[in-house]
Amino acid sequence: MLIHLAFSLLLLLRCGFSISDFDKYSFNRAELNHYKKQVKDLFYFAHDNYLEKAYPFDELRPISCVPNVRNFDDPDDIIKNDVLGNFSVTLIDSLTTIAIFNDRSKFRQVAELIKDRFPQKFDLDSTVQVFETTIRVVGGLISSHLYATDPSKQVYLGPEYDGFLLDLAQDMADRLLPAYLTTTGLPLARINLKHGLVGLTADMVAENNVAAMASPMFEFTMLSHLTNNEKYGAVTRYAMNKTWELKSELNLLPMSFNPETGQCYSHFTGIGASIDSFYEYALKGAVLFNDEHLHEIWHDSFEALKMYCKADWFFVNAHPTTGQMSAPWVDSLGAFFPGLQVLAGDVEDAKFKNIMSLKLWDTFGGIPERWLFQKEVAQDAGLSLEEKKALKERANVPLEWYPLRPEFVESTYFLYRATRDPFYLNIGVAVLESFQTRFKYKCGFGGIQDVMTGEAQDRMETFVLSETLKYLYLLFDEDNEIHHTRDNVVFSTEAHPMWISASTMKSYSQNKYFTDLLYLQHLKACRDLDDQLKAKSNRRFFLKERLPEFAKTFFSEDKKTAIRHSTKKWASFKKVCPVIETDTGPWQFSNVLNNFDRLFEIDHRYNDTLIKPLYLAASEPLEINTRFYTRWANQSHCNCRAPATTTSFELIMDMPGRGQLEQLPNGSITSDTLSGRWKFRIEKLQPGLVDIYGQEITSAIFETADCKNLFKPSLQTGLYSPTLLYRITALNGMQLPSDGQVVLNRTRLLEVPENANVLRQLFGYTPHHQLMFESTPIINLYLA
Repeated sequence: MLIHLAFSLLLLLRCGFSISDFDKYSFNRAELNHYKKQVKDLFYFAHDNYLEKAYPFDELRPISCVPNVRNFDDPDDIIKNDVLGNFSVTLIDSLTTIAIFNDRSKFRQVAELIKDRFPQKFDLDSTVQVFETTIRVVGGLISSHLYATDPSKQVYLGPEYDGFLLDLAQDMADRLLPAYLTTTGLPLARINLKHGLVGLTADMVAENNVAAMASPMFEFTMLSHLTNNEKYGAVTRYAMNKTWELKSELNLLPMSFNPETGQCYSHFTGIGASIDSFYEYALKGAVLFNDEHLHEIWHDSFEALKMYCKADWFFVNAHPTTGQMSAPWVDSLGAFFPGLQVLAGDVEDAKFKNIMSLKLWDTFGGIPERWLFQKEVAQDAGLSLEEKKALKERANVPLEWYPLRPEFVESTYFLYRATRDPFYLNIGVAVLESFQTRFKYKCGFGGIQDVMTGEAQDRMETFVLSETLKYLYLLFDEDNEIHHTRDNVVFSTEAHPMWISASTMKSYSQNKYFTDLLYLQHLKACRDLDDQLKAKSNRRFFLKERLPEFAKTFFSEDKKTAIRHSTKKWASFKKVCPVIETDTGPWQFSNVLNNFDRLFEIDHRYNDTLIKPLYLAASEPLEINTRFYTRWANQSHCNCRAPATTTSFELIMDMPGRGQLEQLPNGSITSDTLSGRWKFRIEKLQPGLVDIYGQEITSAIFETADCKNLFKPSLQTGLYSPTLLYRITALNGMQLPSDGQVVLNRTRLLEVPENANVLRQLFGYTPHHQLMFESTPIINLYLA
């Protein structure tokens, strides 16, 4: 009888039925608390195993259950040694997750373990990467110190805490700071914690990326505020500003440079690996430090990204001097950007970019390090049929591993906090279940070494405990003190919460000092060199190319109309959903499921590169999980937009000066000038095709076009009617609705001869002031 009962309970659980006090996917408080507890249990499972089987080394291998240590025999093994500094990095990096749990006893225990581990502080003969050590160790220690000293936090340690976490952070910062003693003030990529710059080979320091050169400013400025020592913030902030000066005329930054000379090593830019944290810390630094200049950097860099890199579903990689696409891939680190867009208030576009990450997860069971959205032509001469087939299947995933990175979960968390849409809780449940099944091993959590084969990865990087599980926990924790505090809490790029109290800000303003002559003289020498270079040539390190005045790039909105997943499949899930009252708010339906008619557009637009591995062929897309979809979808609203069959092209116009566009509440765009750079996306409208808004193009649109004064009547048919029209669908990264217009101030523009010449020569316009291109009317571009 007992065996039968146990079997029945197991069957219920495997079929998705709950034996607790909630109905799954109702997302009431009981269910959210259940998931929150599960995440916490998973964390402690891995953390306890680390302490038992790997401490005091840096990481634990989750499958083999042994420590993952630096290569002590080969200091030049930078791939392994950059992060593994023999300083118990998992212990330090994960402490703030315990603080998020409000587990004071465990927080105190681990903090004391850190104190006992470093009686000589970080006097270690380890050459490590400055950036990774800053965000994991310095940032982790600073954030833990904030928790330990803030009486409003539940893990507050009170008088029993003597500030050793901050002392350790300062000691590490002092060991990293000599990396900034270069001619340019830009930091070297690596440094030895005991010997400084001594013994570093040329290969270790010849190149550094933009994120690593600029981003330590955030943690080091926090350190200055907590110690009143201005040195840390001043040195690293100079490097941040100098990095921004290396931008092109388009305000785009190449991804890597030689820190000694400023020589550019890369000729593309984007939002992913090597540059991601630059954007993140420009905005977050502006928020945390109330810094206007950082906000200007964020604003200008983000506007450039929107103009040159923004596509519907992701940000492409572009050439920094031309703005043209230069590399047809998306990398996994870019999945963080929707969360940053939420912080910037750009929530609607963040939804689009996060759905791209969702589709990658659906396809590969994780997000591969790099995915090609366009197939590249490979040289396969001399290969066998089997080799050609294998190459074809793998060509869309050139970097095939997924190490349980947090970025997708991070953005999902921020979108949920901004929208409270259960769509994002459903993502969290799917990720949680993957941690409970696919990613869980004997001693911890391992990622996927090869998403095409499902091969496991015997490594648990520190960000799994520091970031991925932290954001997953916060997604379900409505009551967390972070969600109800009045502090200006900002998460670091390693998910360490940072905040500055009014008293700390006041103390720093009144008591800050800078007495270290080495760094004072260093900054003076850097600024003197800047002045000399400006006086001599008025040029930055980065050599810029002159932009073409006019460029036109063609692309197809939808090269293939075949849909791998039948739309009938989506329709089969359209069922009426009940109104659910929860503890967190009255939810009726998911806004994404019911009002976002492009939810499955990616599936057909990229059906030639989003190809599921065979071992995942039977897996269900998580957004249409049957029970979730049934509960939260409304059949009267769940409609999919028809795939576009039109062709579009981009038109780039470069004019002297700097113009300003204004997007009105109805989506239309206005301008008083043609100055600056204009990037139009123009759709070619032809009868019988489907436009990008999912509407069939009929003859009615031609009847309303301002064509009657352009074409002479035909003797046979009367008034001539064109078979092709143009329509602007986006301008400088701003999307126009189907009825949106671009309206230029006719009086102001025609006052300037240069503008009038451009309007006449490049565009031309009808007697009714509708502009044309190539003698074809643009139906939504007007002079008014």
